[in-house]
Amino acid sequence: MSLHSVTIDLPDSVLRRLQQAALLMQRPLTEMIEQTIQGNLPPVLEDLPSALQSEIAALQQADDQTLWRIAQEALPAEQWARHEELLSQQQEKALADGEQSELARLREEADRFVMRRSYVLALLKWRGYTLPAAAARMN
Repeated sequence: MSLHSVTIDLPDSVLRRLQQAALLMQRPLTEMIEQTIQGNLPPVLEDLPSALQSEIAALQQADDQTLWRIAQEALPAEQWARHEELLSQQQEKALADGEQSELARLREEADRFVMRRSYVLALLKWRGYTLPAAAARMN
């Protein structure tokens, strides 16, 4: 990995916070700055499964109200309960072919929900919103 030097102007308050965090964590200031930047970069579509990339890319154009609505969505309780039931049954015995297919479909839907919601929360954070603890939890 090649490194590049970049000069930036930071307000005193930001620099003090970074210095304080570096001191508390016993890390070099440069490492703290790099970690802070890495943790706050916008999500990268290439990190997602190709089947989701176009759907997620469209979210980047969504207005804040739409993103907040999606962030508040929950996976239907009955869908999650059935997913958990099939997982539990799978631990006890082999599932029938139909049940295996249903579990795979439910797992794919749950993964899609989590990835979509996580991406929306990351976009909201990137747009400057503070995420309340309840919004950051996965339902």
